Amino acid sequence: MDLIVYGSLGPEGAERTLAHLLLETALRRELGLETVPPIARGARGKPWFPDLPDLHFNLSHSHGAAVCALHHLPVGVDVEKVRSAPKRLAAGLGDEAFFRLWTAREAAVKRAGLGVEALRRTRTPDPLCQCLEGFLPGCIVTVCPTEAGPVRTVRV
Repeated sequence: MDLIVYGSLGPEGAERTLAHLLLETALRRELGLETVPPIARGARGKPWFPDLPDLHFNLSHSHGAAVCALHHLPVGVDVEKVRSAPKRLAAGLGDEAFFRLWTAREAAVKRAGLGVEALRRTRTPDPLCQCLEGFLPGCIVTVCPTEAGPVRTVRV
């Protein structure tokens, strides 16, 4: 299966629901599944499908934006709406530069299933991470696959 990232913009406050709708849509369109299989969580919260162990997915949402990545190998994805970066974390980076770095670090941590506490230990992004330029206007979207390869995007 190719690495696929679905994304959409919606109203703020509804992005969590939007992310799950993207997962449902991707599973229906890509695999013909009419319902989302049961989802379990790993020790640090990473979601997975116990009934489909060879299908990996990851969700992210931020300020009205949502994304869903599907692949046959572990994958992480993160989206952030570009806004003022937190001064205590930005360390002099501009807003866009900060969110590019942040989404790459978070996508790598999510791929590994390490939990958000690992963000404090992760300083440099994984070289496999790819920023999906212009995918969702006003947002930085980064996907971190297990191996290098093409990424197909679908904006819903």
